[in-house]
Amino acid sequence: MSHPLICWDIISEGISRRKDLSTDLSTLNKLMLDNQWHPPVTSLDAQIVWENKTVVVTDKKLKIIYASSNMFNMNGYMPEEVIGKHPSVFQGEATCETAKSKIRAAIQQSQPFECEIINYRKDGSLYNCWIEGYPVYNTAGELVNFIALENSVG
Repeated sequence: MSHPLICWDIISEGISRRKDLSTDLSTLNKLMLDNQWHPPVTSLDAQIVWENKTVVVTDKKLKIIYASSNMFNMNGYMPEEVIGKHPSVFQGEATCETAKSKIRAAIQQSQPFECEIINYRKDGSLYNCWIEGYPVYNTAGELVNFIALENSVG
């Protein structure tokens, strides 16, 4: 016997995910254009769509200006909850000082980095987060943003 409601639920979930992806990519494209990223970070499409990475963009003072919609699945925060906050909102007592120092040093030197760090979900539970961070420059060569590609590991 067929269960059309179950089939519709599966299709509906796919439609919702595609809508979120489309919104994320449009917003990131606008960010790239508004801030004149050079070179444009075109590989974000693949990072979001195929690798399902969470994208976090900060201004040069490290205030979050954008978080992709799949952040909720990774740590329970809605993207709008973290806008204007510092990425340390995800850290806590169990977060390794060595990892934090590595990230801080890379940011201070405007260098890319990759690091696994213990972060906290909104509910207080821990998760291992793999972060690839990059400085972003505009067409005039000025640092304008930092971008992090993140996913839960382990």
